Amino acid sequence: MSDSGVIHNFSHQVLGTRFWIRIADEDYAFAERAAESVFFTLDRLDSDLNGVGSGGTLSLINQLPECEMISVSEDFCTLWKFAEAFKKETAGIFDVSAGTLFRYWTERGSDEFNPDDDVWEKTFQDYKTGKFELEGNELRRQENGRIIDFSGIIHGYACDRMAEMLESNWGIHRAILGAGSNVILALDPPGEARGWRVGLGHTLEIKLCRTALASKPNNSMKSCLVNPLTGLSAPLSGEAMRAVANTALEAEALTTVGALLSKSENQSLLTRVSTRGLWLPGGECLGMFKNLDLTSRN
Repeated sequence: MSDSGVIHNFSHQVLGTRFWIRIADEDYAFAERAAESVFFTLDRLDSDLNGVGSGGTLSLINQLPECEMISVSEDFCTLWKFAEAFKKETAGIFDVSAGTLFRYWTERGSDEFNPDDDVWEKTFQDYKTGKFELEGNELRRQENGRIIDFSGIIHGYACDRMAEMLESNWGIHRAILGAGSNVILALDPPGEARGWRVGLGHTLEIKLCRTALASKPNNSMKSCLVNPLTGLSAPLSGEAMRAVANTALEAEALTTVGALLSKSENQSLLTRVSTRGLWLPGGECLGMFKNLDLTSRN
């Protein structure tokens, strides 16, 4: 028996943020069991990729000697294959193996570029020669110089896993879920509503149904906003880059490249897939964002 009209809320801290689920029109005990099952899966994902201390897959991969290989999980393979496909689509602007560049700019603590910086020059040259290759479920480090970092897409991927479990394993379709306030994935809305109401800033809201929304405030995400083609960090505007897509993984990836590409380059990227949209810092909407139901908050 369902609790018609009731929305149940659950949350869990994992992967460096608080994940949450809101489930509508279901019995509470059933919804709670579903949420616990989903959160358990996220704990396993975190343990696989990050482990405890240096025992996670990513740490082991990034310490691999040249020409050595390691077996990786299905989750890793899915993330890597998406990242490699998106890297090709964006002509190298998106690259999860550019972790050495991300780390350099994070540790530098300044966005000012010094062309005489020997550390930067070595880091950038090492990155350009480094290479990984995935064969089946085995990843080989062919040449040194790169570090894999999934921090720019892992929350989106986790949200997609959550939604898939709710629908496939539990038959729950009226729900909305997310990772903090940066990634949101809406399934079917409750009752007769047209969509789940989601706030955008202090003045606007949007109704979402079967859509993912990602938001990346680039003044706090410098470690991911690096152009691998130049090795330089993106200029910081202090405003958020927002993206919509069919999956949370794709939406989160779009927020990263959106800050690195020009407006015309972003428009070209969006025209390839009709369900993509970007809200640029400053408020201009591109692609699918222009078709969504934006209203003022009461």
